Formats: sequence, structure tokens, C-alpha cells
Amino acid sequence: MNVPQRGGPVPRVLLAMLLGLALSFTSGCSKKSDTTGIATNGTEGATYVGSEACKECHEEVYNGWLTTFHAYKFRTASPDFVIADFERAKPLKDGGAQTSVSRKGDEFFITTTGPQGQLATYKVDYVVGSIWKQRYVTKFPNGALQVLPVQWNVDAKEWTVYHGLDEFKPGETGFWADNDQSFQTQCMGCHTTNSQINYDAATNTYKTTWTRMGVGCEACHGPGSRHVRADIPDKYTSIINPSTMPDPRRASMICGSCHTRGMSVDGKTAYPVNYTPGDQLNFLFDQNPGTYPDRSPKEHHQQYDDWANSGHAAAGVMCWDCHSPHLRGKSNRFQLKLPGSLLCETCHKIQPQGVHGLHSVNNCIGCHMPNTIKSASQGDLRSHTFVVSRPILTVKSGDAKKQPNSCNLCHYHKDYEPERLVHFLRAVKKPDTCKQCHEHQDEDLDDDNY
Repeated sequence: MNVPQRGGPVPRVLLAMLLGLALSFTSGCSKKSDTTGIATNGTEGATYVGSEACKECHEEVYNGWLTTFHAYKFRTASPDFVIADFERAKPLKDGGAQTSVSRKGDEFFITTTGPQGQLATYKVDYVVGSIWKQRYVTKFPNGALQVLPVQWNVDAKEWTVYHGLDEFKPGETGFWADNDQSFQTQCMGCHTTNSQINYDAATNTYKTTWTRMGVGCEACHGPGSRHVRADIPDKYTSIINPSTMPDPRRASMICGSCHTRGMSVDGKTAYPVNYTPGDQLNFLFDQNPGTYPDRSPKEHHQQYDDWANSGHAAAGVMCWDCHSPHLRGKSNRFQLKLPGSLLCETCHKIQPQGVHGLHSVNNCIGCHMPNTIKSASQGDLRSHTFVVSRPILTVKSGDAKKQPNSCNLCHYHKDYEPERLVHFLRAVKKPDTCKQCHEHQDEDLDDDNY
């Protein structure tokens, strides 16, 4: 057997091993490994490239996203996107003045009281929304985008007042034409992608820009230039993907950056103006949801606040476990993976007895997601706390307007006295249900469990 002598040639196998080890060290030094992309800063230093750049590799996802509400949250006004009746509507009286709407060819106009207190006609340049309501934006000469003081309610098919003239007068904070009420400060960050206000206080002018009208891919995944240019091994860590972030709390903030209510920490915008997916939302935004005494929601776009205080959040059930971010939804318009209670039943196996036996179809969302919210019309959106709003709370508040409950919000029980519903719920929870239904009149209403 040939044994290498001290100082002699090194065997080829050993040489190859040493060379491989050396290369692994040098490659580690020459190229920093980027494993942080799945957490927070996978898009650090990247720029926005637009949703169309994503289509080249993700065509199916891109086409699915085009079927969602997100893609159309803000559009240039045209007959394709204006859904209100601008031709037959009667003038809307408001605060001693009246507002009227009109159409000339493919252009739309709203005549109302302007910042000088005089009637003026404003061209509708952009539209906001189209599912529950649609609002109309005009561009002032200084570049300010102002939301005009009337809106179209879709289901009711009617014009209503929005930030009306009876509530605010010219020169007052809150008046529709005031700088503080501009689209740039109140809405823009959640209706466009990569928007920049670019306000010059010295000249009182705006040079506002955005990458895309509507909520595009990069609104949730962050700027994509690094991802587009990256080699295959680095694709995963060069973009934000909420579903793979190791911190689910921070991942949920991506949805929460728009599905919440409050003000930026500087008090200037109604959205987190400098937020980029992966950031800590609480460093940029102070939440201030509008709720009833039991924390059920009053106002729209605050689903994140609801969810964050729910059992779902505590258990780690995320927004995308129920909703499909890139698809319209199955037999529903809320991007749900399954319609209605069928989705709940994929996790919750409920026996049809007691309170869960009251309704033959076990309508989970009817009780656990009551329609307490007003977007355009009262009750057109549902709570995301997933907690039953109980009749006893209405009884204690003294008024269903101060504290609604799941039972009275149901069309079948809408005219029942809350006290009657409390007694009924107490009865069905007890043995011998039939007897209890007929012998409950003297029961104590101070028990908060109903």
C-alpha cells in the first residue's frame, strides 16, 4: 500500500475536500446571505416596477387579482367606471344649499358650494369605489384632489350627502374643499400603490404621483425591482410574502395597514403614509376604531381591529386562511375560499343543539358576524370579532342604536323586544327546553351570559 510521506504530494481526494471547504468560506464572505426577506426587509433598496411586471412569471395570480375589488379601488372617471345616475337625479338639498349632478357626453359634473361659499361646477376626474358606494374626486388647480360632498349608494340606488354642507361650512376644518379633507390626506394610500403626496406648503401646491391606481401587487408584497432582477435562488428572499413571514403578527399588519381606522403618528393622514409591507404598523399609525360598548364595529374598513381582538387572532387564524387575496371568491363577493357558513364549518364542528340548534341551517355568520357596520347603508358590512352580540347588552344599554345585537339584526327577529330574546336564549340553554320556553317570565335579566 502506498502511504504518502511527510512533505510529499497530497492525495487528490483530500485536496478536493480542502478546496471545497475553502470555496464555501470564500463564497460566504464574498456574497452576504440574505435570509431576512421572509421576515421584514426582503425589498430593502428596491423600487416599484408595477403589477404588469409580475404578470410575466405569475400570470395566473395576476389574472385572478384582476377579478378582485382591490384592482379597482380608484379609477379615472369614464362611462366604464361611473355607476351613478348623473342624468335623472334631482338636486340634493343640504345645509340650506343644494347640490346637483349632470353629464355631458362622457364627462360628469357636480355643482355644489365651493370654498368661497358660492355655487360652482366641478368636473369629476376620478371615482373611488363601486361596490357599496361610489365617491367622486375633482382636481383643483393647485393639484389638490378633493372628494366632492355627495356619494352614490349602490344598493339603494340613490344619492346621499357625504361630509355635507349642513355639517361643515366653507373655511371650517371638515369642509369638503379643505386641505385636511383632500383625497391625498384621507384616502390615497389605500386606494393607490406607491403614492407620494408631494405637497409644497410654501406654494400650497401638490405634485402627487402613484405607481398604480388601485391596490396592486406591490401594495402587499412591497417594491419588486429586486425580485424581478433576482436569480432563481434569491427570488424567495427578494419579495415580501405575508403567508411565509415567520412573525404572523407583522404579516397581518400588511392587511391591517388599510383595513383599519385611525391616524398616522404625525396626525396628518388617515392612513400610514410611510408604510411599506413588512414594517411595524404600530410605529407609523395610531388605531382609533369606532365601536359599540361590546367592541363590535360601527364603521367600515376596520376589520383588522376587529380581528386583532378576536379568538381567531389568538389562535393564529390569519386573514388569508379565510380570504383568497388573488381571487374573487367562490359563490361570494368577499374573496372567501368558501361561501358563508361552509367556510366556518371547515374548522368548527358544531352539534345542532341548544343555541346552535335554533336555526336549521346553522347560520354561523348571522350570529357571530352580525351586520353592525355602516359603509353606505346601515348594516351593509359584518363584524370580524366573531363574537355574538347578545341581546342582554342591548337591554342594559337601553337602546338597540347604542348597542345592537345579533338577534335583532336578523330580519326574522328584527321586531322582537330584546327582553323577549334574552328569555328565549336562556330557555334553550336549559334542560326541558319546551317547558322553559313557557315558564321564563320571572327570570333575572342581570345574568350577562345571554
